[in-house]
Amino acid sequence: MSDWKQISGALKRISAGSRTNVWGVNAAQNIYRYTNNDASPWVQIPGALTDIGAGADGTVWGVNSGGNIYRYTGDQDSGHWKQIPGALVRISAGSRTNVWGVNAAGNIYRYTNNDASPWVQIPGALTDIGAGADGTVWGVNSGG
Repeated sequence: MSDWKQISGALKRISAGSRTNVWGVNAAQNIYRYTNNDASPWVQIPGALTDIGAGADGTVWGVNSGGNIYRYTGDQDSGHWKQIPGALVRISAGSRTNVWGVNAAGNIYRYTNNDASPWVQIPGALTDIGAGADGTVWGVNSGG
């Protein structure tokens, strides 16, 4: 596998918004951000998540084991995460304005860019979703 370079650490989910915005969560739900230094690659970020989505513009969203949704605010406040109303099991953030998720029932949601009324349901059913910085969205359903 000469096309791949192994980086030390152990993660269960990973999201790369850009070369410098890479985040992951491990099996214990600990959150890690890539340091951009392969010799000491990961710094732990406070909190616990089961899925994470990192955008090209630095945006980071996550969901925890209870389905709660969070947006990273660590650069602005000491709480690190702001809870956003709703319940999802998978989340993907291509950018600040292109955030998508899937709930436990397979329903698809797109972020409205308004925290007061954050989600609009999109027709269809998926088990995982990926959103790009340019507005592109791909999904996988239960049939693969």
